[in-house]
Amino acid sequence: MASNFTLINNDEIYIITLHRTFKINVIHLVNDLNNRIDKCISTRVKDICIIVNSVFNTNYTETTINEIIIRLDNGEMNNLFHTYDVEHLVANYISSPVIVTEAALLCLKPFTNICINCKKCLKIKFNRSIDVYGIDEIIKAGVYTSFCKECHYAYWPSYYEKTYSSQRFVTPESIYDQEYIYFGGKKGYSVKLLTHFTSLFLRLYTGFENFQYAFNLSIKKYCVLASDKESVNEIFTEINRECFSSIWYIYQLCLFTFFMSDTHRFEIPTSLSDASIYQFFDKNFDTWYKCFVKHWSTHHLTHPCRAKDAEINGCMLAFVIDGMQKVARPICKNKNKCITTEEFPDFLYIGCGNTPKSKTGLCETCQQQRILSDNETCLTTNDDNGIYDDPTTGCNVSREDRFVDVDKKISQGIIYTISPCGVIIGFDELYRSESCFMTLWHLFKIIRLIDVYNYKYLPSIIIYDNACSLFIYFWNRYKNNEINRRIVKTPSSEFVSKCSFFIDRFHQPNHRRPMCQKDRNIDFKTNSETTKKINTEAAEQRNSVLKQYQNALSSYSGQKVRVAYLILFHLMNCERNTCDNQFEYNRRYATKVPSSKSLIIFLKEYPTVRNKI
Repeated sequence: MASNFTLINNDEIYIITLHRTFKINVIHLVNDLNNRIDKCISTRVKDICIIVNSVFNTNYTETTINEIIIRLDNGEMNNLFHTYDVEHLVANYISSPVIVTEAALLCLKPFTNICINCKKCLKIKFNRSIDVYGIDEIIKAGVYTSFCKECHYAYWPSYYEKTYSSQRFVTPESIYDQEYIYFGGKKGYSVKLLTHFTSLFLRLYTGFENFQYAFNLSIKKYCVLASDKESVNEIFTEINRECFSSIWYIYQLCLFTFFMSDTHRFEIPTSLSDASIYQFFDKNFDTWYKCFVKHWSTHHLTHPCRAKDAEINGCMLAFVIDGMQKVARPICKNKNKCITTEEFPDFLYIGCGNTPKSKTGLCETCQQQRILSDNETCLTTNDDNGIYDDPTTGCNVSREDRFVDVDKKISQGIIYTISPCGVIIGFDELYRSESCFMTLWHLFKIIRLIDVYNYKYLPSIIIYDNACSLFIYFWNRYKNNEINRRIVKTPSSEFVSKCSFFIDRFHQPNHRRPMCQKDRNIDFKTNSETTKKINTEAAEQRNSVLKQYQNALSSYSGQKVRVAYLILFHLMNCERNTCDNQFEYNRRYATKVPSSKSLIIFLKEYPTVRNKI
């Protein structure tokens, strides 16, 4: 302070004297701790003293700290501290209809201050005000952007945009270790809220609609419980499930992509409209699914699942296949929509999974096409002996198509393949019944997506509750040349031809035919330590969890539901495979090459695989 200033105010004299005795920053910290640590705590003065000394590297005694507390409690220093709620003051200020301001309690700045292309420094500027949703609050926030004139790149909080092509890209740096996610529009979301929904989705089977109602109700109740009753009348924007679900999908799919590959960027939709989101799904799903199958079918080579006792728990010792009908949803009633594959070059009638239009029962595409009747298809032939309920040769357990001559309007859930360790390898939604040709189509599709190089690391055992009929159906058609009843020899079908088919132990007692009790009985046919480790009921155990998603997944459209399954199964696998942290932050996990030592240990534990190499 300059020497020509004269102290003429008692408050000024008091502050100078106080500062010479106790530093003002010490008093501020003691005041905050005094308000935070309850007076019922017997060691509070000692605790405050230790904290203050550790922060300022001082050696105040408890007596000195207690003197400050007494003066604070007596009100001697009231003029030093305000009692206003700063957040409430700012919120009221920026929400005023007569004030134009850029002020905000939260500023979302570009994820980088340097252009990722030319490495030049960027200047940020205010762009817009938005609502940001947290776990228990809604905050007014300001979005700031920066622009590189040379590269024509615009930088936003969670992505960058190539303005000359209107493309938006997310990078690992733009979403990893960030507190908030913003992909455009007038809404932003905290990562904690997105993670919170993910946990509810995995553990409480919560759908977006229920989450929307619960979140909005919680915010209203928080306002009622607030000590400042003026906040009850504050206007807040309710969370919208369509917008929230789009952001959650994009966020999770970005994490999925960076987990599966070492790419440095990933293109996202330019808008959050349904048309853009669906186009985004259609463009990328085949790539996502291929990455899913390739990674999880060979996870035992890089990161094998192990039980708590560190014993091998059957990780990828078999393909366990099963269907689950509980998660059904309304679909187009055109059950004879067909496709062709390498293994099934003739028409394979799988049905249509699109959402139907009201009243017609058909989707928009099928309304423009001629719908085939059942007698115009060739799904089965009379010489499929042993597949259906023949009184002499047939099995008492069968999987014939139950929707022949039936007006089909709902899906039949999903069919999926799982490793005995509980990791899901592949999945498909069922539009018709879980018949033999649908099961083989699903299995061929999975194996086709796996590199031929990795075939030698795959199991040669197929577990299925109707393995007897599947075995007969396959061998009746494999390398057969007759039209409409042939399975062409391909790398996938050839691989299946070398596999052994067995009924899972849970359904084994239901099969009474001699062939089922012997040839398709894994415990009768084999007696090795390897097959004893196989958990053949892995799919049944997973079904007990998946059936809980009936409400959450039954209302999705065909384009969204397959992405929902992809994210759900990937999250389940990461949790099961104990790589949850790596899913969030470590892209190197997915591309890690197994060391020679780990591969030797693996082959030693799995003699069936070793013999194939």
